Amino acid sequence: MIKQTWNLLRQEKVFSAIYILGTGLSITVVMAMAIVFYIRIADVYPETNRSRMLIVKSGTERLENGGWNSASLSDAYIEACFRSLESAEAVGAVYREWEDEHYVQPEGSSLQWPVEVKHVDDGFWRVFPFRFLNGKPFGAPEFQSGLPVAVIASSLARRLFGTDEAEGRYVSLDYHPYRVCGVVKDASYATEQTYAQLWLPYTLLPDYKGSFGESGALGHIRAYILAPSAGEVGRVKEEALEHIRRYAAQFDKVELSLNGQPDRHWQSAFRFWSSDDPDFGKILLQYGLIFLFLLLVPAVSLSGMTDSRMERRLAEMGVRRAFGAPRTTLTGQIVAENFFFTLFGGIFGLLLSYLLILAGRNWIMEIGVAYVEIPPEGSEVLFTPAMLLNLPVFGMALAVCFLLNLFSALIPAWKASHRAIVHSLNT
Repeated sequence: MIKQTWNLLRQEKVFSAIYILGTGLSITVVMAMAIVFYIRIADVYPETNRSRMLIVKSGTERLENGGWNSASLSDAYIEACFRSLESAEAVGAVYREWEDEHYVQPEGSSLQWPVEVKHVDDGFWRVFPFRFLNGKPFGAPEFQSGLPVAVIASSLARRLFGTDEAEGRYVSLDYHPYRVCGVVKDASYATEQTYAQLWLPYTLLPDYKGSFGESGALGHIRAYILAPSAGEVGRVKEEALEHIRRYAAQFDKVELSLNGQPDRHWQSAFRFWSSDDPDFGKILLQYGLIFLFLLLVPAVSLSGMTDSRMERRLAEMGVRRAFGAPRTTLTGQIVAENFFFTLFGGIFGLLLSYLLILAGRNWIMEIGVAYVEIPPEGSEVLFTPAMLLNLPVFGMALAVCFLLNLFSALIPAWKASHRAIVHSLNT
């Protein structure tokens, strides 16, 4: 079969080149989207616990007078509802800053460097297992005391100190000194839940206990809940929902809702607005239809090319059927031959999709998001080999090739194998 396919490639070079190129270009778009969503949803460093994580981004208050408030959560609410979860392995929290700029002041330089800063709690480091190259994360004592300590990315450590060995040294951030307690392997801007160049305890912020609205549940913070295993996510969510109901029951004149949260990580990736309760079934259907459309349109074109090639091979089909070859054998052979063509095109398309993603790395992750967050100066969307070169991605590429082959080759193969023998021989 492989030898015969190779002979066909050599005999019909123009057809083969056009078919492989067309297949490759079609698969490039599909695979680029698939890789983007894989990076956003799969377990990738340092968000390697996504499959067993629950996320609460925001809540909504509805008042008796018809008014409403919507925002992230308060520290007090997270303490009451989530940090007390018995079934959770860990609970982390991140303070959400909006449009704040931060700069480090290197020693012996008049220049300032813009840096991305995240304010987190001590549980953040248990939920997101960063790889520490030097030192360790700040713990509960430092967090609760609001000590000026910092964890920094290795790229920033090398830029500031020329080495990863920065534990115990001081970094000046916005003209305030912070003692470096640990240095971590860099996160990619593609992992937006965790990306930063410098992480601080959010107890350093004067308003970290601040809250909005009537219930005291709304504030500036997101919660990340880690279940002991992927199979126990449901049990952890049920306990969290019970805590949420118990907290909301305290208020008669305020209806407090988390709009269906806690979300699994993949659901949270599609939750864009704080007051919205997304229909995840509808969202999956929409993206499924987009993928199907991207497969069907090129399949129609490729099907026409395959049908034209089958017309030129009718005499061969007639001779083989005259000697007793079953229709199912001929149909299977044509589909199999076409699959090899599609596979060659798929390999080309997968390589082209990698090139597209790497070339457009500073905008490609905007696909499927409601608003654009521009990477801070000095930051890049880096893709590690583990994000791109892995079995799930190759499996998706193979599945796309198989579906495209099925859509484009099945009807021409069936028609060619069911032509009358006399008609095929005369052709």
